[in-house]
This record gives sequence, structure tokens and C-alpha cells, in this order.
Amino acid sequence: MVGAGGLLTVQQALQLALQAAVVMDAEDVLLEQAAGLRLATDLLVPQDLPAADRAMMDGFAVAERAAVADSEPAPSPVAVFAVVETVTAGMVPQRVLECGQAARIMTGALVPTGARCVVPVERTSLPADDGGAVERVSVPLEFLKAQSHILSAGSLARRGDVLLPAGTQIRAQHIALLAEHGFARIPVHRRVEAAVLATGNELVHHSETPPPGCIRNSNAPMLQAQLAAVGAVPRMLRTAGDSLESLRRQIQLGLRADVLLLTGGVSAGILDLVPQVLREEGVQQILHGVRMKPGKPLFVGVLRQSGRQCLVFGLPGNPVSSLACFELFVRPVLERMGGRTSLTALRAVLTRNFTVRGDRTVCQPVQLRLSEGHLTAEPLAWNSSADLKSASDANGMAIFESERGEYGAGEMVQVISWDGWG
Repeated sequence: MVGAGGLLTVQQALQLALQAAVVMDAEDVLLEQAAGLRLATDLLVPQDLPAADRAMMDGFAVAERAAVADSEPAPSPVAVFAVVETVTAGMVPQRVLECGQAARIMTGALVPTGARCVVPVERTSLPADDGGAVERVSVPLEFLKAQSHILSAGSLARRGDVLLPAGTQIRAQHIALLAEHGFARIPVHRRVEAAVLATGNELVHHSETPPPGCIRNSNAPMLQAQLAAVGAVPRMLRTAGDSLESLRRQIQLGLRADVLLLTGGVSAGILDLVPQVLREEGVQQILHGVRMKPGKPLFVGVLRQSGRQCLVFGLPGNPVSSLACFELFVRPVLERMGGRTSLTALRAVLTRNFTVRGDRTVCQPVQLRLSEGHLTAEPLAWNSSADLKSASDANGMAIFESERGEYGAGEMVQVISWDGWG
């Protein structure tokens, strides 16, 4: 299952990586600690919500209006009710409303038994205020509509219904919903622990001044930020030099995590020793090489031992290549491991023409914007896979297939947002 030149296509590589992903175990966490995690099981509604009828407006809960005797003149367009009680939020009504009676009521308060509807206070007429309690209220007949302004018992949720399905990523609104239903702890998939290992004799810490021939390590802090953004727990390892001994020592530490991300050492140079060391440590290769630009040398493997596994990604050393491979392959895998049940392809309208040169899929940095209700993608000038400056102006990338060659402005293209859209 390979593309041109013996390399996998992007889609083939992604499917192989996703197939190797193992969903993290479930654990119960406090509701306050659940933000960003995904539910491990369906959560059911524990009781009807609301448990009883509640008022949706400040006003008067009114019963049926009093009947008018045949000998009296035709009924007035206004009904008059005797006010027998005031009900505020947090209290239980003490009276059962009978024909011709009303209760003054506040938003959120329990509706008294016998109430036909709630009439907003601005729709009523009250006697001149003499400093005493309201004894009567007049209501135009047109506002006496059954159940109006009443939130009926069970209308928001019924006991036993699915409140939130498994795989839901817990956000602020879910926290509020779960708190409303009394959930103190919830079952979620635990966070993925991901080790990060940068390799290369030329690397120095980003806070240091590099000597001649060396460069600052920009990949490790970038990957740390990307991991944190997807909800994983980064574990940073010491930089490994280009020697079997140095690589082996750090790789052995990294293989204790759920995922190991390596940068550099996976291409075809004389010091690209990472695949060899991984193989010697028992890592089974899933793929090595993808028909894409940047990111061609991508390596994916898996170590399975003692009832657990570590998924290994060997990312290219060039910064934008590493960034692109993470967003294309690592992020979807981490989301699957974290309990996401489906992945959604994001598409945007291309703002200008784009030409694919060569026989590899191009992952082009773009500026994604919302314009008149549509997502647009503007390809940015980009010099090479080492051009972090141009990539820093982007908030996503577009996927251009080599088979197409020419893309015209106005076409829909697949995009990947670096801001978490989709």
C-alpha cells in the first residue's frame, strides 16, 4: 500500500498511525479537573430537569379565571385574580391555586399547583400602591395562555436519557451542565504522557549562544507547546547526540511513556541512527517515508511489551517539517488515544491560485480567516522547511495534492487549523 516512488500517501500513513493508537484507560476525576478531557462512558440524566414546574418570568402564576354568571353582562377582556401568596426562588409554594386566584412569583421559583400559566408583570395591571401587599391583579385575556412562561418538569432532560455521550470533550458549558445535575466525579480517559527527545550533535539549548556549526533547539519547545495544546502531558528528555550510546540511553527513557516523539536522525544521512536504535530496542516499524513536502522522512513505530505499548514518531529535524508532521499525524493520534471517536476534515476557500511542483503532496502554511460566514485560506510565501519566520505568520496549513497540479482561487481545499478549529 504505497504511493509513487515506494512512499505512502498522506492518507495511507495517517490510517496506519491511527490503527496503532490505543485509547487511554478510564479514570474518575473531580468535575473541576475534567476540562479538556473526554468522557469514557455515556453519562445519563440522574433525574428529571427541572424536577418541578418553574417560572420563566417575574410576574403572576394564575389559575383558571372565575366563571361569569349568565345574568351578568358579557365578560370583560380583562380577568381579575385574587393574589393569595408570593413565591420567590428557593421557597416552596404554600397554597394550591383555585379558580380566580394568583400567586406573585419570581423567575426560577416553583410554580404553585393549580397554576394555568405565568403572566409577566409588565402584562398585568395592579392597584395603586398604597404601601400594602398586592391583593388583586388584572390580566388581559389574551395573555392567559396555558403553560406560557412555565418551564415544565422534565422539559430540559428526562431521567435515563443520555446527558453527554462517550467521547465528548469536556468544555466549560459541560462543566456547568454536569454540576447542574449533581456530578461530582466523572469517568474520563486519562491524559496521554508524551516524551520529547531532540537529537543531533549540533543542538544547544534555546537559551544559549550556539558556537560555530551549532543551532538552537527550537523543535523541543515547539513540540512541548503542541502537546500541551492537545491536552497531552509533555515529558522533556535530554538532547541526545548522534551516537548509538547517547541515543539508546534517552530512547530507553522515552519508551516508558505512552508516546515518544523524536526529532532528527530519521532521514538517510550517515548519522541518522534513530531507526536502528529503535529497532534494537524492540520497536516495530509501521511506516518510514511519506510522499509529502515537508515531512518525507517521517517514521512511525510501536513498542509492545508487558501489557502496554508506546507509539513512536520519528519527526524530521527541520522545524516546519516537524510542525507539519505533528499536526498531520501526531495530533489526530493523540486525540484518538484521548477518546475522540471521530475526526472531521476541515475545508476552506482558497483565496489565490496555487501550483504544486513535484510529485509530493504539499503542506503549505496558510492564513485561515472567517469571511462572510466562510473559512478562507491564503497561502503564504514560504522558502523551505527551515523557514520558521513564514510559518509563524500562519495559523494553519493547506493540503495540496500533486496529482492536481494547479489550484484556482475560489476552490475548496482541505486545511488543518493550528488554532484548534474543527
